[in-house]
Amino acid sequence: MEVVYYKDKSLNCCPVEKYFKQYVKNSRDNTKGRNRKDKILAEINGRVQVVLQNNGVPPPSQMFRKLSGYDYFEIKARKNQNILIRVFYFCYEDKIVLLNALEKPADYKGEIENGKIEKKLKITQDYLNNFKLNPKLYEKYDSEIS
Repeated sequence: MEVVYYKDKSLNCCPVEKYFKQYVKNSRDNTKGRNRKDKILAEINGRVQVVLQNNGVPPPSQMFRKLSGYDYFEIKARKNQNILIRVFYFCYEDKIVLLNALEKPADYKGEIENGKIEKKLKITQDYLNNFKLNPKLYEKYDSEIS
């Protein structure tokens, strides 16, 4: 199996790769900021590698799960104490396709936040459906994002 980014034709980008770019170190980052970004990307990449080693099957853990009502899985990672990063993927033939990513407050309540998350989940399902219709819409995953 190989890990790939779904590429959205209308946006002309890969949503997960675009999300990850915010964690690329730049000259304005201080040492603490660079270390934090490295840690976040390393944690996410480590979880992606676990999924790859399990041939796309999420291991039993709170950090991986199948989303109820959707055809994809999620990988969770912590951005900080209050924010969870959720990366959504599914398996197609010999590929683990990273579809979308979002940040979610660790503890949230309210219809507005629920509505935002539900909208992103539906968009992610659309990405999955688009990929199945056009399985060449991807770019190779690079664990060393730059």
